[in-house]
Amino acid sequence: ESSMISRLLLFISSILFLSMSFLFCYTNSYLIPQSLIRRFLPMDSRSASSLVMSLRPDVAHKYHLPPWAEGKLTNLPKHGRLHLANLPTPLHAIGTSGITSVSKNKKDGEKKEILNRLEELDIKLYIKRDDATGGAELGGNKVRKLEFLLAEALAEGCDSVVTIGGEQSNHCRATASASRMVGLSPHLILRTQRAEPIHDKKDDIGWTGNILFDRMVGSTIYTCTPGEVRSIREFLISCCF
Repeated sequence: ESSMISRLLLFISSILFLSMSFLFCYTNSYLIPQSLIRRFLPMDSRSASSLVMSLRPDVAHKYHLPPWAEGKLTNLPKHGRLHLANLPTPLHAIGTSGITSVSKNKKDGEKKEILNRLEELDIKLYIKRDDATGGAELGGNKVRKLEFLLAEALAEGCDSVVTIGGEQSNHCRATASASRMVGLSPHLILRTQRAEPIHDKKDDIGWTGNILFDRMVGSTIYTCTPGEVRSIREFLISCCF
């Protein structure tokens, strides 16, 4: 009984966390009132206004090349970039000592992990934590490109974003969430073998994984089969290249 209560409490807390996370996306809750900022930070109204604008996810900023790319890249994004991701993401060193494993295959005997081999070669391994770019709705490297693509969409006066991906696409989840954050309506075309029965109302796309996230930000969801995607891709390639 106590185990069931614990699971129920965990489920409720998870739903509350997801709901609050997506509430920020859906209502542009990053638009912090100037009066609140001025109350806690010593600044005049003009400075507070500038700070509010810099925190708004739907305001593009000029893109500045990193030092190593200066003089090498010339085709810069003319519409700048949005500030959606928590950057820079951290670099974590991975320890390589004291790690061994035994192969399940008896004839192979004891087998070293790749990290042990790196230690022998005196190689240091670092992981770029791009899973920390955002919360559950934006985490991952997809938000990096969305900062540029959505800046262009806003500059061109678009009101919707259409993208395509797999049934549990991380790209579609991040695109839908980021679109809502900047006031654009997300339309997702999800590739699935169940497209025909879903279209005929004999099946449903479901409420699990990333599809739940997609639904929570009010995405309009369409489905297509992998074969339809291949046909469209081949047609576009033949027309454009």
